[in-house]
Amino acid sequence: MPEPVRRLVYKKGEEPVQKSDVWWLRKKVPDRFRAIVGRREVWRSLETNHFKTAQVRCNKLSLELDREWEDRLRAAQDAATMKAVKPVRNMTDWDLSGLQRVVHERGREARIRNPPPGAKWAQGTHVRDEGENDEQREYDEQALDAFLSRTGYDLTEADRKLFLPMFVEAQRQVSIDLFRAAKNKDYSESDAFDNNAPSLSARIDLLEAFEFYCQKAGIKGGANGPTAKRWRPKIKAFCDFLGHSDLTRMTRNDAYKWSDHLGDRGIAKKSIREVWIASLRATAGFQIERGMFTAENPFSRIRVRGVKSTISSNKKGFTDSQAGAILTATMRTFSHLTTPETRAARRWIPWVCAYTGARVNEISSLLPSDIRPDPETGIVCFYLRPEMTKGDYERVIPVHSHLEDQKFFDYVAKREKSGLPLFYDPKRAEGGENSNPQWQKVAKRLGDWVVDSLKITGVKPNHGWRHRFKSVSREVGMHPEVEAFITGHGGSDDPEDIQKVSLKYGDAWVKTLKKTIEMYPRYEIAAPGGPHRRVRRTSAQVAAAKAAKAARRKSVPAAVVRGA
Repeated sequence: MPEPVRRLVYKKGEEPVQKSDVWWLRKKVPDRFRAIVGRREVWRSLETNHFKTAQVRCNKLSLELDREWEDRLRAAQDAATMKAVKPVRNMTDWDLSGLQRVVHERGREARIRNPPPGAKWAQGTHVRDEGENDEQREYDEQALDAFLSRTGYDLTEADRKLFLPMFVEAQRQVSIDLFRAAKNKDYSESDAFDNNAPSLSARIDLLEAFEFYCQKAGIKGGANGPTAKRWRPKIKAFCDFLGHSDLTRMTRNDAYKWSDHLGDRGIAKKSIREVWIASLRATAGFQIERGMFTAENPFSRIRVRGVKSTISSNKKGFTDSQAGAILTATMRTFSHLTTPETRAARRWIPWVCAYTGARVNEISSLLPSDIRPDPETGIVCFYLRPEMTKGDYERVIPVHSHLEDQKFFDYVAKREKSGLPLFYDPKRAEGGENSNPQWQKVAKRLGDWVVDSLKITGVKPNHGWRHRFKSVSREVGMHPEVEAFITGHGGSDDPEDIQKVSLKYGDAWVKTLKKTIEMYPRYEIAAPGGPHRRVRRTSAQVAAAKAAKAARRKSVPAAVVRGA
């Protein structure tokens, strides 16, 4: 088993320096996994500076990685096998029986309201035999191709051979029903398919249902967002486990079998409950909400026993000393090797979060145009765009006067003149998907800086300011409703976000918000002294220094030089 290690920073000509007190797992990737992992070794933070705890986490994480790589390798091998040897059939007899119902239903319903006066096989006495002429068989195959093209079903050659006579029989029954309706005004349906499997027209593909849920339900980030990327393989794995993707055939027993199977694989029970089962429950629930699935949700009320809490402390916000350490660090001069945007993010984002209670992602995504005066009062505010807020509505927060005193507006004007966002440069984008935009990377790197460089641990670095703002607001006596408008805990239409009925009434006046923001006490942080700059000497200065050194040596007695 690998042992916990600490990351070191190597500089040319210097001894390696320890980067932080946090322990890491450094694991070599075995040769058989390198093709799917894409590297020779991996590093994972153990998120603790306590060695005993790190050892336990290191062993557990190493085993989890081994299992993950085994699963990915097996999946890759299975996919390669499936691709190399295409199955002879892709539909069961049950599926073909249900598909025959679809042929009859669609052919009948299309013309039953106005049945034609005559139809082929009108008396229903003719049954197609195997010796039928080739011309008729070709006609039947063309009709089958047209049906499959319209409905989107895909049959292999083996399935087509089995289904062709079933297709012909379904068409014959359509003619019988239409003839009876035209002649006798009898619109009843033939009982020829009473013993068939349920119609596939009622089938709901769970994978398609999930994509529909991502597009229509407003899932965070949409179909390419982090939630969808995390849930999509879970949905696919469940369908692979069952051997089909038909939601109408899924039962609660299937869900419990899946839960037990995941537990046997060593997946954490909390993850089973909150990710694996939750993704299925949400997808099926949305189908019920839209009226596409009328049965009970088979994934509701699935209980995963033995889920243990991982909370080791109820501390959420930064302490006075931690807040002071972070804000003091923001005033330092940062290395010229860091980008201007990174230096600006370290300088300003902690201060803005401290005085607004906003989420770090909401601030790291700001554009210069998001900071502007209120049209009525002239008070300069942050306008947090709906797509960046959790409540999906625009949130307005007046700028604290201390930010103005620190010349924050000068920095905003500079970025506006450059036509750039406040804390990232689109030209530096490395490509990739929209699900991991630059402003999210800025927020993550800022959190790493707080933990690794400033050694602030025990609190989530990018949420500690938000919790602290709530604590300070209680201390200074902010009005709870106004504070809720500032932090975004009262403006959503979601009932779970609304603590009081009164928050639904009235408007959040900017002048009221400004008075409340100014109640937040200033952080009195002394700016550090001027930066130490190493000045490069000229050639003349170097020569003069050498001459002075030689003169000093000559003035020292020889005995002293020899150490006598």
